[in-house]
Amino acid sequence: MKGYLFDLDGTLIQSMHVWEDAVFRLFEKLNLTMDVDEARDVFSAMKFTEVLEAIIERFDLKMDVAALYDLVISDVREQYAHTVPAVEGAVEYVRNCRRQGKRMCVVTANDTPLTEMVLQRLGILEDMEFILSSEESGLTKRTPQMVLEAARRLQLDPSECVMLEDSLYSMKSAKQAGCYVIAVASADQADYAQICATADEVHEDLRTASIR
Repeated sequence: MKGYLFDLDGTLIQSMHVWEDAVFRLFEKLNLTMDVDEARDVFSAMKFTEVLEAIIERFDLKMDVAALYDLVISDVREQYAHTVPAVEGAVEYVRNCRRQGKRMCVVTANDTPLTEMVLQRLGILEDMEFILSSEESGLTKRTPQMVLEAARRLQLDPSECVMLEDSLYSMKSAKQAGCYVIAVASADQADYAQICATADEVHEDLRTASIR
């Protein structure tokens, strides 16, 4: 395999709680109420600006996305800059890929500045040829198109690429695109059986993941 496409949140870094906390802090600030499990189910496949759009529509808020974003983003930035840790084995995995001459990029629903910030702190930003962000590109990992675009930019066929992911919907898209999929997942996840049926490999973190 020549190309390695990395998801960011939940795959390279342990940050999913940051965005969940941001949503619930927003609810507190605006005195909104929503069942926690329902919120996780509704918002899980969305990029953050889509989550904010959905909140505006659901609660008929007289605010725009930018205003909601400004209410929570400073704390998110602070955590990405200073405290969000890498997934176990992630930094060494990237470095081993580099030593073996693999071509790498990040394919994420997150925005580019936050992605660059945390990868720079972890010392692996320069290992990535580019960051393909849903926020900037308008693409989504709910379909194969985003993975196909990443492979195109690497000038590789998707069959020559490995996608490392933690979200089932993204794994399915990567498989449809033709990639080999390595999942980062825990056995206690509700969708673990589906992840095992979808991905080519499943690991709790990246310490035991293969480099092909």
